[in-house]
Amino acid sequence: MEKHFNENLEEEPNIDNLKKKVGFGIKFWLEFQDRQRENILGSGWASLLESIYITNNNEPKSLTQAAKECGYSYKYAWNILNKIKERTGKSPVETKKGGTGGGGWVRLNEWGTYLLNTYKHLLTELQEVEKKLEKTFKID
Repeated sequence: MEKHFNENLEEEPNIDNLKKKVGFGIKFWLEFQDRQRENILGSGWASLLESIYITNNNEPKSLTQAAKECGYSYKYAWNILNKIKERTGKSPVETKKGGTGGGGWVRLNEWGTYLLNTYKHLLTELQEVEKKLEKTFKID
């Protein structure tokens, strides 16, 4: 466990120094609002869609490669895509199965591209709100 206070346990941390280190952050996710509100895309899942979207020479990549770029296992990445499909009724990707030696690929379809672009647009807007709040809001 990380220690965020002085190693010398006999000294009480200076409260004014601690106050200077308090800030805020804004987290958000996309929800699918059908019968119930279910999260369908947050920062981690968006990074997987972004990794699938960004390719070399406009060639689709393998899910293994996209997952590795995000620090995910293949199985975890596949579960993310399946969760989006389960929650919305539509897969965010098109796939082609490879043979015994590999060769399969994955790429965003229209739905996946829409979700990723919507998430990125909202992220940009919220970053502007965050900057504005940092200038005008002081935590006491």
